[in-house]
Amino acid sequence: MRASRSFTPPSRPVSVSMTAATALLVACSSSGTAAGPADTPRSQSVRIGQVIQPTSGAPSFSLLSVDQDSRCPRSVVCVRMGDVDVTLGYRVGGGATVPFTLRWGAPPSDTVIAGTRVSLDSVTPWPETPGSRPPTEGYTAWLTLKAHP
Repeated sequence: MRASRSFTPPSRPVSVSMTAATALLVACSSSGTAAGPADTPRSQSVRIGQVIQPTSGAPSFSLLSVDQDSRCPRSVVCVRMGDVDVTLGYRVGGGATVPFTLRWGAPPSDTVIAGTRVSLDSVTPWPETPGSRPPTEGYTAWLTLKAHP
């Protein structure tokens, strides 16, 4: 007969974790390159009716619609995360808005448009319960926009 053992956590898990997290942050923030803000892409949020433009002269982008959302609801444990399709629009100068679709959770999650790489990083909020879907105007798409030669 085998005796069962109980797990006793280390006496200082928080300080060890905080030390490790601090070291990781310091290592990641000191990359050794001299990249400026224009060279460092970061996620930008865009909602229905909002327009974002990464730099002057670059195309502007807008969130036109959320076409389908099959992501796993927060209240459920799923085998697969699911995906969400969004229709975005781009506009160069005074031209017409041209729609294009990206998908989070499966390809295509990025594309290059008029010299700008557009990556769909996330879509919020997630559905709360099975069969539910947030109102379209409540969605936010998180995009990374980076100059692409």
